Amino acid sequence: MKITAIDFETANAASASACSLGIAIYENGEILDNFEWYFRPHYRYNYFTNTHIHGIYPEDVQKEQEFVYYYEELCEILKGSVIVAHNALFDVGVLNAVCDVYGLDHIPFDYLDTVSVSRRVYPELYNHRLNTVAEYLNIGLSHHNAKSDSFACLMILIKAMEAYRCYELEDFIHITGMHLKSNL
Repeated sequence: MKITAIDFETANAASASACSLGIAIYENGEILDNFEWYFRPHYRYNYFTNTHIHGIYPEDVQKEQEFVYYYEELCEILKGSVIVAHNALFDVGVLNAVCDVYGLDHIPFDYLDTVSVSRRVYPELYNHRLNTVAEYLNIGLSHHNAKSDSFACLMILIKAMEAYRCYELEDFIHITGMHLKSNL
């Protein structure tokens, strides 16, 4: 089964202000790709108040394409994948909000939140933030860099599956009693 981890960074508090997307792809026991796209946010949301979080400035994206340019390619990447994200409601919400602002269809997929996974598998942690779980599992992380965050998210799931000696996501979900959610 193909698993695709995603992580969005936003220019400001508006969900539709996506300015970068990290993607990490896993299939047949190997990581196939890990990359990041930068976007110029839609003109209604093109103001930056989150630079102190992720270090992305307006000038970093001013010559980039808007999200709509990547939509078809993203649909192809996500097709047939289970999506994972750390605090998935945020990332799925950003994706849907950006699609809405451009009048694009929501992309259908099932997803799993690695915050829930880490709470189930590593209950001993004092919190389950991405940087805390990554440090606990010795996963290198440049926090709030979308490429790095998506890779860490994917590795959290892989290591959690390994902890249960599960090498198929369906088996892991069944054994842990977790459930996929749907973005339909």
